[in-house]
Amino acid sequence: MDIREKFRLKVHESNGIEYQKLFAQIMSSAISGFQSVKPHGNIGDRGNDGWIKSTGTYYQVYAPEDLPKNTETAIKKAKDDYKNLNEYWNKISKIQYFYFVLNDKFHGIPPHISRVLQEIGTEFNLLETGTFGAQDLERTLFTLPHDVICSILGVSQEQLNPLYDDQKKARQFLDELGFVFDELFSSGRTAGYFFPSNVFYFIRNWTESDWNYSRLLSRNAEISHHQNNIRNQLINMHNQVMEDSHYKDIGLTFKYIPPLSLKNRDKLIEEKQDLMLHMIHSLAESYKIIRNYSA
Repeated sequence: MDIREKFRLKVHESNGIEYQKLFAQIMSSAISGFQSVKPHGNIGDRGNDGWIKSTGTYYQVYAPEDLPKNTETAIKKAKDDYKNLNEYWNKISKIQYFYFVLNDKFHGIPPHISRVLQEIGTEFNLLETGTFGAQDLERTLFTLPHDVICSILGVSQEQLNPLYDDQKKARQFLDELGFVFDELFSSGRTAGYFFPSNVFYFIRNWTESDWNYSRLLSRNAEISHHQNNIRNQLINMHNQVMEDSHYKDIGLTFKYIPPLSLKNRDKLIEEKQDLMLHMIHSLAESYKIIRNYSA
C-alpha cells in the first residue's frame, strides 16, 4: 500500500471526532497560526472546530458515516454552526472566511450544501465561503514533508512503501561498485590484455564479505538474479587473471604477457580479450536492469 492509499483508507475509516482530529492534525502542520478548538461542556465549540485568528478564517467539521444520506442534516448544521460562530467568535476575530469541512470520502460534496455556503457568504458579506472535502485535505497533507506525512499516518517509510527501501538497496549496490563499472566499461575488450589492478584487488576483498553483499540483495527475484550475475562475472574476471601465470602485475594493470615462443600466442591473446569482453557485456546488461529498477 502506498502513502496515498494509506491516507484514503484512513479517511474512509474516520467518522465524527476521528475525522475532526485528523483534520486538525494536518492543518496544524500545514498552516502557521491554525488552532483547533476543544469543546467546553454544554457550550460546545460555538461553531468553531479550528481557526486562524490573524486572517479571520474559521472551519467547522461534519463527518457522518454517509454524507449523501445526511445532506439535509449537513445543510442545517452549516446554518446553525455559522449562527453560533457569528454570535460568539465574530467578537473575538471578525469572520472573513468560513469553510464547512466535510468527509465526503472522495465521492464529492452534494451541490445543495455548496449553495448554502454561498448564501451564507452573501448574507454576511464574507470574503469567501466554501466546502472543504476529503480531496482538499489530501492536497493539504501532501504539501508537507514526507516524514511529517508518515508521522500523521502513523507509519514508517519501510512499512509504507517496501519498494522504496528495496530500490534504495539496489542503488547502494551499484554505488558500491561504481568505480569498477567505470574502469571495466571504459576498458572494454582491452581489459583482457590490461586488467585494472585496483579492480582486481577490490574484487578479491569484496567477495570475501558475504554479509556486506547479502544485505544489499534485492527482494525482487529478477533484480537479485542480476546482482548475482554481476558478482559471478566479477569473480570470473578475477579468476581469469589470478589463475593464469601469464598475467603479470606491472603496477596499474595486470598485463597478459605469454612467452614470445608460445605457439598461437597472438590467437591466445585475442581469446583472452574476447572472453573478458563477453563477461563485461553480461555485466553491463545486468547493470542496466538494476539501474532502471533503482531509478
